[in-house]
Amino acid sequence: MLIEFKVANFRSIREEQTFTLVANNADKSLQGCVISQEFPGLTGIRLLRGAAIYGANASGKSNLLSALAFLAGFIRHSATKLQPGDTTGVEPFKLDSESHKNPSRFEITFVVEQVRYIFGLVVSSKRVLQEYLVAYPKGSPQRWYSREYDEGKDEYKWARPSMGFKHDKTLQEKTRENSLFLSVGPQFNHPQLTPIFNWFKTSLRFMLLSQDPYVQLSEDFTAAMLMEPAYHDRILNMLRSADIGVVEGKAEEQEISPEEFKKHLPPALFAKMEKQDQLKGNKTFNINLAHKSENKEPVFLDYFNEESVGTKKFFSLIGPWIDLLENGYTVVIDEIETSLHPILVKELIRLAYCSVNNPKGAQVIFATHNPVLLDGELMRRDQIWFAEKSPAGSTHLYPLTDYQPRKDEALARGYLAGRYGAIPYLPEGLKL
Repeated sequence: MLIEFKVANFRSIREEQTFTLVANNADKSLQGCVISQEFPGLTGIRLLRGAAIYGANASGKSNLLSALAFLAGFIRHSATKLQPGDTTGVEPFKLDSESHKNPSRFEITFVVEQVRYIFGLVVSSKRVLQEYLVAYPKGSPQRWYSREYDEGKDEYKWARPSMGFKHDKTLQEKTRENSLFLSVGPQFNHPQLTPIFNWFKTSLRFMLLSQDPYVQLSEDFTAAMLMEPAYHDRILNMLRSADIGVVEGKAEEQEISPEEFKKHLPPALFAKMEKQDQLKGNKTFNINLAHKSENKEPVFLDYFNEESVGTKKFFSLIGPWIDLLENGYTVVIDEIETSLHPILVKELIRLAYCSVNNPKGAQVIFATHNPVLLDGELMRRDQIWFAEKSPAGSTHLYPLTDYQPRKDEALARGYLAGRYGAIPYLPEGLKL
């Protein structure tokens, strides 16, 4: 579970911004949106099942999510996909004369297997400058490891680890300047680092709804679930209840030729797979959804050629949505309303923020422009965040609770009226 994330000097984020999923204990509304489970050292602290981030186009809300994605990706891949001398890929703030020369900073607080951790990273384009991991297995902090680059000596200084950490100096020596100790340790089955690494690899997920390759993978995922008796009825229930006219559905797995496969992929991705010899033995799914007809007999339509974009987008989400609820994942979604009606988005979020449907504490964090979600019956006020750009082009992140809105305040109306900021400012409209 995610507790808190801090980032500074990344893309449009210059000064440190803090995003938290700690619930306001004074707020007694919508208790189903709160995870009441206690963890060592967090007595009296409750976590939220997610949050929405609002903001104008180019306000930086997507950059906050991208910062979290960069950190997760660097943990997963820095030891395996980066070669010696490769750049780290970090992107500092570029709109002033100094920030682009400075490193980016990240800190994340999270829970894995009932234990709270704090992981911090300071990184430039060339190297990791600082990395640390603090654990709270019994409630009190234990510094499991910490390393910091000494530029004068061109070496890393490693702090003495706590007694509870199984430190291995051979792994320390295997950690390059552009990789993380948290990435290296699990490659050699370090018993304490591996579960943490696996949380970033498996349990922290990113849904890229605006990218065709991700949508296709999600369609295949849902189709595979549709073929399983344990999920067939649940998927059909989702389709039927969405008011898109679907009454039945089926899927079949089939092999696909490279020529046919090419039709379903963006040219750049196909070329990459062809270069890496990944086009042999590919399989896809033949999906057919049946719609109610005038004579009440279901009519099956060809999924790829006859279904609407919105129906396909919703279908692609069903499998991953059931999966995240069943496994308690923390999921980050940018542009959640892409090709989906606001009411459908609202009902998907309602499933995730309901304790009955989400017993394992899955969290959904998403960026949106959709004011329909601000109706007061879906999200608590501490689940609503805003991103706004300063005149200097840097992103400022802040929660709705900073404004202390009245209990009966119409939040959607207030947001569209600019009461909380984070909307486009067009005093004279667009000019042609």
